[in-house]
Amino acid sequence: MKNVLIIGANGRVAIEATKIFLENSNFNVNLFLRNAHRIPDYASNRVTVFEGDAKNQQDLEQALDNIDIVFTGTSGSLNRHAETIVKAMDAKGIKRLILIAAPGIYDELPEAFNEWNKQQFGDKLDLYRQAADTIEQSDLDYTIIRPGWLTDKNENIYEISTKEGDFEGTEVSRKSVANLAVQIAKHPELHSKENIGVFKPGTEGTKPSWFE
Repeated sequence: MKNVLIIGANGRVAIEATKIFLENSNFNVNLFLRNAHRIPDYASNRVTVFEGDAKNQQDLEQALDNIDIVFTGTSGSLNRHAETIVKAMDAKGIKRLILIAAPGIYDELPEAFNEWNKQQFGDKLDLYRQAADTIEQSDLDYTIIRPGWLTDKNENIYEISTKEGDFEGTEVSRKSVANLAVQIAKHPELHSKENIGVFKPGTEGTKPSWFE
């Protein structure tokens, strides 16, 4: 039985991923977050919860014992989180990482959507770019996922673009991103050392259709 560590476990993509891991895999699921009371009670002997700060290497190392793959969907100081995650994983000899970044960190979106996306994210896009750069420059076996704007739709529908390819949609469901992450965990060779865009086909436009 393999073990996954989910960093930022109270995030909405992370919560979806936790459900899928428990329902559709035999992984043990280790959850890492600052405040344990912020996540549901999964009532499963396959779940272990660690409280800690993703910017603190010692906290992360304590949660990395016997871990096979790490999934992180933190926000905020993502650049600092990435630096600490790389150091902690290196210290523990763990290689496989899945990291959720943001769309538009390479100005890869269609022009109108790209400008709107910049206005919404502001300076945070730079932090996501720095995090992606840190991961790509490390010796980890990574997959960086740049999802479109996230929805709560109950669907698993997505397309994937390469780092240099066309990012055609504006949105994608959290469930879709979580399903992709679980598939990568099950098949670690999938999208190894890749930086991919993820979007729902047919959602082209200047901004997500639901955004007022």
